[in-house]
Amino acid sequence: MNYYVDMHANLLPGMADLNGHELTASESAARLAEFRDSNMKMIVAAPYFQPEKQQPQDFLAERDAKLEALSEAAQPIRIVGGAVLPFSYCSEYPRDLKPFALGDSDFILVDLPQEPLTEALCEEISRLRIVSGLCPVAADIDRSFEILSPEELIALRKAGILLQISVDGILRQDYRKLSLYLLANQHAHFLATGAREPDEPLRFVEAMRIIQRSLPAQLYRRIKNNAGMLLSNAEPSAFLE
Repeated sequence: MNYYVDMHANLLPGMADLNGHELTASESAARLAEFRDSNMKMIVAAPYFQPEKQQPQDFLAERDAKLEALSEAAQPIRIVGGAVLPFSYCSEYPRDLKPFALGDSDFILVDLPQEPLTEALCEEISRLRIVSGLCPVAADIDRSFEILSPEELIALRKAGILLQISVDGILRQDYRKLSLYLLANQHAHFLATGAREPDEPLRFVEAMRIIQRSLPAQLYRRIKNNAGMLLSNAEPSAFLE
């Protein structure tokens, strides 16, 4: 049986995702049941940190309390903490980011600005890796497909950031070709449910099956296993070999 890892999920009730959606308690329970039906073995609950609304310690305390409240109901799925951080916050406080890392890893999810790529942004990404000691992962990079060209997406990866595609990047016909190209050439590295409308089904397994049908078996297995490797704190270079 296939078991999956979702390294960026919206699951915690009352905490916003990248699109500002907050699940109710009943929506969170329904989503957890969907994860169980999808043969998930581990989920990173990664709400969106909004520094203009909440102090870091308050955000993390709220996240951890809601994680603990869900943990028993989630069995046998393991839920670990994470967060999506605005890139501007990461640039301003690069030495304060470790508590937001995904599980016990040295990887963080970042929300890149929705604007054309600049040399200055690439330099900031490189600086972030050096100063923070963490490896950034661009959350739901398919949100930028209408802003960034394929060449710019590749330039992002070369600047030192890994790319995570949401299930929408695979399911949307107008995004699928580019998503598969990025995955096939190891410019993108992860598939996750990411930010989804509260009433939308997760469709993670469906997206994985499209990848399986579209790419060589060895590459599909690698993409499927990348999220687990990340949470095991693999070296960033392991995703680029």
